[in-house]
Amino acid sequence: MGSLFLLGLIVFWDTARTELPAFNLTVSPKVFPFAIAILLMALSALLFINILRGDTAIPEGLEAGDPVEKSDYKTFALVLASLFAFLLLIERAGFIIAASITFFGITVAFDNKKHLRAAVFGTLFITVIYFSFTHFLHVQLPAGILKGI
Repeated sequence: MGSLFLLGLIVFWDTARTELPAFNLTVSPKVFPFAIAILLMALSALLFINILRGDTAIPEGLEAGDPVEKSDYKTFALVLASLFAFLLLIERAGFIIAASITFFGITVAFDNKKHLRAAVFGTLFITVIYFSFTHFLHVQLPAGILKGI
């Protein structure tokens, strides 16, 4: 709830700082970001009011009063590390390598026991996606160290 409100504030602040284009437009480019920011902050306020009134969420598949299992922080940390690896590697190593490492990390996080199969099929799938985007859609994805192949 607090992060939702903070996200709304960031969008609102960033939109307020945005300079308008020199040409005249019927609808300002700031209308939709402002609407999203206000909607995020309003939803956050409604959630805050519901929490103060005692309305708490019940995880799916449980009844009110059932014990809730603790969060799996190991899986969360592995997925988060895989996503950060993608951010660090995308420009340096290229899309294929960065996405393959991210895919493999996420399969390990969700307890896939067939690591070699996940790595091979993930890399093949990502390579097909890379060539589909670069050759058919003409969207340039970073090639990284595989440039020229």
